[in-house]
Amino acid sequence: MVLITVALLLLTARVVGAQALLDGWRVLNVWTVPTALACGFVMTGAQALRWKLLLSFKGTDIAWPTALADCYSSSLLNMVLPGGLGGDLARVAVYRRTGPRRWLSPLTAVGAERLSTTTLLFATASVSLIGISPSLAGAAAAVSAATLAISVLGMRGMDWRLGVIVWASSALGMLALFLLFLSAMVALGGPVVPVLAVVGLAAMSIPIGVGGWGVRELAMSLIAGGVAVSMETAATAATGYGLLAMISTLPGLFTVWTAGRNRSAPAESDRAGNDRARQD
Repeated sequence: MVLITVALLLLTARVVGAQALLDGWRVLNVWTVPTALACGFVMTGAQALRWKLLLSFKGTDIAWPTALADCYSSSLLNMVLPGGLGGDLARVAVYRRTGPRRWLSPLTAVGAERLSTTTLLFATASVSLIGISPSLAGAAAAVSAATLAISVLGMRGMDWRLGVIVWASSALGMLALFLLFLSAMVALGGPVVPVLAVVGLAAMSIPIGVGGWGVRELAMSLIAGGVAVSMETAATAATGYGLLAMISTLPGLFTVWTAGRNRSAPAESDRAGNDRARQD
């Protein structure tokens, strides 16, 4: 996966030039960083609501703050681990013994939670690409239909009102990411092209590489001509958004550290108890 990311970035650099990628660092300033954190909170908060509702539907009740911590940790791990699914698998592992169907309960909850947003992303990409590339629009529609089927299957039997909340929170989370992408374009001083943002978000949701790097830059560069934007500008915007997306997950450092500390505390207590028992 790491090699895929490196290969895609090298390919993009060969096509548009390395400077176009390096220019993405200009996105960082005193207002884009808090904007990234704010958009990250909205996105993660909406995700936490979905996670709480779906996990409860599968038999495990958790509070929203707990769900928020889970989702921040998951987002950070997805960003830094190859494949973009490490954080989701960690959530499944944490709750593997809590549901009536063991591993399957949290697995279906995670799947429905993640794929609901993927469905909306690719549906939006499909509509956006109709006038640019009908073949890509059709491919995006096919992905959206497939993920929709899996999401609906994972929510089967759920109260329709809760289902509406799940899909509404997916739309809210997607909107937060979309606005962050547009903010990156504004900060870089280039044209603000919503279609490029949608394509970039959809591309980086494909579970290859690390943190969406490479696939996002290449996809946006290749589609740039269809929206009258230079490939260099598209690649710079993609890199800039990637940096802000990483910043948006930084609260996950605290939640991962806290979770690790909480899990190590009982183990240390058990060891201390065993030591006292041996001494007695």
